[in-house]
Amino acid sequence: VTDIVGGRNPALTRVRRLARDRALRRQEGVYLVEGPTLVVDALSAGREVEQVFVPAEAASSAVAAASETSGVPCRLVDDALFDGLTTTMSAQPAIAVVARHDVSVPDLPADGVVVVLAEVADPGNAGTLVRSAEAFGASGVIFAGGVDPYNPKCVRATAGSLFRLPFAVLEGDGAVDEALILLEASGRHCWGSVAEGGIPPTEVPDGRPIALLLGNEPHGLAEDALARCEGLVTVATTGSGDSLNVAVAGAVLLYALAAR
Repeated sequence: VTDIVGGRNPALTRVRRLARDRALRRQEGVYLVEGPTLVVDALSAGREVEQVFVPAEAASSAVAAASETSGVPCRLVDDALFDGLTTTMSAQPAIAVVARHDVSVPDLPADGVVVVLAEVADPGNAGTLVRSAEAFGASGVIFAGGVDPYNPKCVRATAGSLFRLPFAVLEGDGAVDEALILLEASGRHCWGSVAEGGIPPTEVPDGRPIALLLGNEPHGLAEDALARCEGLVTVATTGSGDSLNVAVAGAVLLYALAAR
């Protein structure tokens, strides 16, 4: 355990930049995990943790102990300085720098349901969908354009599922098309989620690997992506409100697919 007192310490400057700079996270191949529970989860999941930062008052915390047990350097930060490191309104008394661990699409498990987040833009929604995917037994997730899965808000919203569920990242304007090409080549049957006009998810044929495509907010899946899907699924609603939020719709669809 080592102490950091000065606010201009290079390690702290780097943490602040990693919190807000997607390009830097990609360049350095690392991201931030905030909060004691998530930091311990990352360590427990066997993720490659570069170093952990905790406020000086947490020197004897479970996070510091877990870091020591895992052989990961733990650095104590002056309490006043630590408050400025986290990205939430209330300070999270632990931050870890963790190596990226996304895989290529062909390296995702060959069976089960793969969830494709097609240009999903909101990090909270994306993280919640990763959490739901793990909860309902999906075999993996593909981030096709849109949000960075290593965005701190997205990482928090996954509640630790990001450390355990395999996922791939495709970037750029053609990310969704690239995902569809790779999925089709692997023998997956692609189903697109639409607000209306699709079949109930319980009617999707069972016993074969599928990909569930979820579109962005508020436009949904692009027409060319829908045209390449084998079929479309819809969550039937009985109220008079607007269509479901993508995170809610995705969770319902995943539950129904798992229950077939």
